Amino acid sequence: MGYFFNHLATLVCGVFAAVLTLLWPMFVDYAEVLDVVFILAVPITWFLTAVCFVAQKSTDYMHGRHSTHISAKKPVYTAGGKVAG
Repeated sequence: MGYFFNHLATLVCGVFAAVLTLLWPMFVDYAEVLDVVFILAVPITWFLTAVCFVAQKSTDYMHGRHSTHISAKKPVYTAGGKVAG
């Protein structure tokens, strides 16, 4: 498992989407072009966050890395075929 159970991309996208969502009301009356930029960027970043989450969950499922098996250790065998340790 990596950082944040391999959901680092989801976390980064989610933080970026949240920051854009919080900045949007501050820039509503600033310029018309910024309103268009936020209308396009905010839903796209939230969609990207959802896609990253689903993709990582799918990868974890396909490779058998469920949350219940995080600390499971695989046996290590010696050259003679015996279990080491």
